[in-house]
Amino acid sequence: MRVSSSLVEYIILCFCLCLGVLSTALASPLYAIYATDWHISTTQIGYAFIAYMFGVVFSLLFFNSSTSKYGFKKVVMMGLFLCIVSLIYSALASNIWHLCIARFLIGISSGLLSTSTIIGLALKFPFKNKASAGKISSVITVFGFGLGPLVGGILADHSAHPLSTPYWIIAAVSFVILCLSPLIKYQHLPPAKIAKSKIWNTPIDLLNRKIFYPCALTACCCFAVFSLYAALAGTFISALPLAQSATLTGASISIILFISTLTQFCLKGLHEAKSLILGLCSVLLGCFCLIMAQYTSSIIWLSISILMIGLGHGLALNPAYYFIGLMSQKENPAIFSTFLLIGYQGTIWPILVSSIIIDHYGIMASLTIFSALILLASVWIFSHLKTLKAESDQLRAAQS
Repeated sequence: MRVSSSLVEYIILCFCLCLGVLSTALASPLYAIYATDWHISTTQIGYAFIAYMFGVVFSLLFFNSSTSKYGFKKVVMMGLFLCIVSLIYSALASNIWHLCIARFLIGISSGLLSTSTIIGLALKFPFKNKASAGKISSVITVFGFGLGPLVGGILADHSAHPLSTPYWIIAAVSFVILCLSPLIKYQHLPPAKIAKSKIWNTPIDLLNRKIFYPCALTACCCFAVFSLYAALAGTFISALPLAQSATLTGASISIILFISTLTQFCLKGLHEAKSLILGLCSVLLGCFCLIMAQYTSSIIWLSISILMIGLGHGLALNPAYYFIGLMSQKENPAIFSTFLLIGYQGTIWPILVSSIIIDHYGIMASLTIFSALILLASVWIFSHLKTLKAESDQLRAAQS
């Protein structure tokens, strides 16, 4: 059976998106090794983690109109090239500040790839149900994030140079995909008059705006909880009676996102408002279980926490991506950049504050404050679910 060219192009874009987010998460299981080999503190690990997020935010702020100007294909190739350069820089880094610069550059490449590939995936979607393109993009994104820590941990544990080999290997794979990118057929026709780039792009429609902010804050909570594990999993696991390894740390992070991916795939037909409620409740339960794991030094509580956060991440993030994807198509693609800009704040400030609190007051105090903030955000989101449910019902009625 002949494979259609559109499917090949779609698969290449899937790899671009997957590698873009995989590269950002590759370092997560290595932070414990950095801390030991470079003699750095938990706060400095937090700096390295959020340096990447500052790069993403920088990209979303100043390059959010790149796809409109140059077309998604050029931006994808530019983002993938920068990703390769950043991975090589990470492999050569010899101290925390060089690592922070490399992570900042990876963040820029991730921002470029996330926005451009998602637009490309929507345009090149080769299947009948075009409305599901946004949900599938969400699944690919989460899968890539989940694969990163697992690949990084395994490569680190089975190489003589754990702080460089993972980067070299993923850079080589990324180079192969970059060489295949010209196979994507796309002729960009820039608009006659390109609107001046705006940093902040929210929906004009009043109903869409009421849905936009709860969705963005939902993403903020999901990203924050996952980032807490991604940045500090090594710190959490070190307090438990387990043999320490980069593979174990990476697996604990990856399992969360693999569960999230499976949840999104299996429950994509669940009513969006119900999915969001169940997701945030599961995330809150996961935070409580993580506190109990640290309090009791119990592997069982840690396992339940990973399971609950994985389920919650998938259930809550999927409807958020779904609604924002529809808004971006109807009004302005830059809405998606602003959505990510708000969501990624959860990967910066909570992680930075948590790292500082751990160094000064301990893990328990840090987790308690973090969980309280997630609870407050969830209460605000729940108070706006009536509007979201009404919009979801209208969309379902229109599709039936």
